[in-house]
Amino acid sequence: MSAAASRPTGGPPRWRQVLWGRLGRLTLGLFLLEFLAAAQTLVVMAAMPAVLHTLGHVQLYGWAFSAPGLAMLAAIPLAGRAADRAGPARPLGAMLAVFVLGNLVSAGAPTMWAFVAGRFLQGVGAGAQYAVSLGTVATAYPEDLRARVLALFAAAWILPGLVGPSAGALLASTVGWRWAFVAPLPLAALAAALTLPELRRSRMGAARPRKAREAAPRRAVAIGWPLLLAAGGALLLAGLTTVRTWGAAAAIAGLGLGVPALRRIVRPRGAPPRPGLGAALLAGALLTFAFFAADGFLPLLLTALRGRSLGEASLVVTLPTLGWAAGSWWQSRHAGTAGEGGHAALVRGGTAVITLGIVGVGVALFPGGPLGVAYTAWGLAGVGMGVAYPTVYLATMERAGGGDEASTVSLMAMADSLGTSVGAGLGGSAIALAQGLGAGLRAGLAGALGLALAAALALLVAAGRLRGPVPEAVAGTDPGPVR
Repeated sequence: MSAAASRPTGGPPRWRQVLWGRLGRLTLGLFLLEFLAAAQTLVVMAAMPAVLHTLGHVQLYGWAFSAPGLAMLAAIPLAGRAADRAGPARPLGAMLAVFVLGNLVSAGAPTMWAFVAGRFLQGVGAGAQYAVSLGTVATAYPEDLRARVLALFAAAWILPGLVGPSAGALLASTVGWRWAFVAPLPLAALAAALTLPELRRSRMGAARPRKAREAAPRRAVAIGWPLLLAAGGALLLAGLTTVRTWGAAAAIAGLGLGVPALRRIVRPRGAPPRPGLGAALLAGALLTFAFFAADGFLPLLLTALRGRSLGEASLVVTLPTLGWAAGSWWQSRHAGTAGEGGHAALVRGGTAVITLGIVGVGVALFPGGPLGVAYTAWGLAGVGMGVAYPTVYLATMERAGGGDEASTVSLMAMADSLGTSVGAGLGGSAIALAQGLGAGLRAGLAGALGLALAAALALLVAAGRLRGPVPEAVAGTDPGPVR
């Protein structure tokens, strides 16, 4: 019996519908892939000081974090196109191979340059995994089950959020930081063993017939455009994070490369229009910009300005991780019952909570500001992200036509990555500019929070564009569950 046939007729879908049988094995495999990405991100973050101690080159420290994000910008749309043309099994297998290679290169890196190269390969693999996983959700699961799967993706960050930083620090201080890149590899093998066979057995896993590919909407992206976008992003962020004279020229050159590339990726030549897709992509970029322009700098605020220990400051990372999972769980139960305009309402409501969270953590800028307010506010901001973040993906999935689901959803993943990279980059630029002008760290952190607040307020306005019915040509293309 198919998942569709066994679905109850009323109320929200039950968890067993996505956790049972072949569909359940696919769900578990996708969950492990997300868990692997979460653990890798948080463990590496904690181990980076030990990496710097061994390899040196402090000027490359930031690139160890930005290189994966820039690689994702190039990998996401290409992986989405590959999944639409050949099925998700092949690009997912290739992604895992590249990800493993990146881990091994980083683990054995003799210099910081080699380490950054390994991190770039990890970003290529992670970006492809993200696009293919989300494309699989759009094509393998019926519409009323997608929110449940996205909630599981958010839940995959709970345990890494609780123990990931301490595990990274423990590895670095005992057996060595290089094991932080080797330890996750068995988990990657298990995820592949669960996921790839199910994709190959299903009609999703095979390459689509030539006639179907030719009849599908043209949304293919030439390989040069994602590469230009990544190069433009690198120049833009390099220019915005320095106060030297060449910074302005680099930022302008980055925009000159990146903006045309972004336009061609979002709307390839010959592709039919997708009403409402642009609004969903804009909402996704503004959402991650608003959150991550603040999130990455809060531990610095608490340690450098308020004199808190690293252990205490780490709570400001853990609390929003838990809040995000809680918000996503709530969203999964209400996304299908919100009625017309529900996407706009959920995104706007989540963004309003994030806005209050940004204002709340701002009180920590003042010497006498109560830190309890800051911790509570940012935990609630995580709840807002848990509500709004999966909603913009659901809005994108509903605007994907038959045959280009993975490509369309990969655009949102790219917008997500772009918002994260630019938000964090502009936040760092605010700090660098303030210190270069002698205004001090407090002014720079205030600038970063101000940018985050501006993006959140812009999203409160832009979320209204998600309101309205999905065009019939798009809404009627649900391919049904994996059989």
